[in-house]
Amino acid sequence: MKKKLFGTLPTGEDVYIYTLTSENALVNIMTRGATIVNFKAYGTDIVGGFDKLETYLEDTSHQGAIIGRVANRVGKAKFEMDGKVYNLPQNDNGNCLHGGDGFDHKVWNVTDYSDTSITLEYHSFDGEEGFPAALDVKVTYTLSGTSLLIDYKAYPKGKTPIALTNHAYFNLDGFGGTIEEHSIKIYADKYTEVDEDLIPNGIRPYVAGTPFDFRTPHKIGERCGKDFIGYDHNFILSPERREILFGKELALIAEVSGKELSMNVYTDQPGVQFYIGNFLGDGPDFRGNTKQVFHGAFCLETQTEPNCINHGIGFYNEGDVYTHSTVYSVKKL
Repeated sequence: MKKKLFGTLPTGEDVYIYTLTSENALVNIMTRGATIVNFKAYGTDIVGGFDKLETYLEDTSHQGAIIGRVANRVGKAKFEMDGKVYNLPQNDNGNCLHGGDGFDHKVWNVTDYSDTSITLEYHSFDGEEGFPAALDVKVTYTLSGTSLLIDYKAYPKGKTPIALTNHAYFNLDGFGGTIEEHSIKIYADKYTEVDEDLIPNGIRPYVAGTPFDFRTPHKIGERCGKDFIGYDHNFILSPERREILFGKELALIAEVSGKELSMNVYTDQPGVQFYIGNFLGDGPDFRGNTKQVFHGAFCLETQTEPNCINHGIGFYNEGDVYTHSTVYSVKKL
């Protein structure tokens, strides 16, 4: 494994990049945010990222980072646990998005690494960003061929909500154009309906007869436009088959195809946030001075349902272990 200094934060903390390699792939992981900086498969860089640390500090799109303590949105930036209300940062129209200045803003410690695997750990203190109880988090990235496993574990020191994900932005054709012509199949019979602030309204409609029906493959952009800007929704998974990958039994939940590459996504989570870069376009350039463009990437963020902690889901006690595994597996067409 190669390690290099990527930059130094205003706090004085050094940030490093570690490189994982296989015969047909290369993955760079940054210690700030335990971030996937790039994922190159068969010569094509399929994950968005930046050339400089300073650009990551400027950007607000969470490129490639681990998201926590609670991913996605928490309505009204608060939740109740055991009769007490906890207030969180209001960083998204009065709601809390991705844990405020969450795990993607923190420098993680590397505790194990090799040419094909790296483990990073972070200690979240009691009260960080308003969340109760301390939490030790461990994320391991493992590269095998052109498949990348993300394996999460978290150990609470008291009762607290936990819902982690990774916010990689993918373009299977490489960056600079849109992903509207990519074809995608999502194994989901229902999706989570949201209000104008993208907070779930409690309704979980069937996808049949809606623009959210990807049970058979469709081009990502074919039903966007006019009154529908694009997807930023949780799909409630109903997988049809499971496979053994990296020694784990995981469900196939999505299949995406570009011009020359395809990607299968596997997970043990109940949902996936399908987002297609509706807010890309005004941010800093990607690597190599590549412009951000509207619908220039897609995300498949495996997760529990958004705002789950306001519905009593996602709480863990001291002694519990949060686990979560996801694989992004790339193939040539």
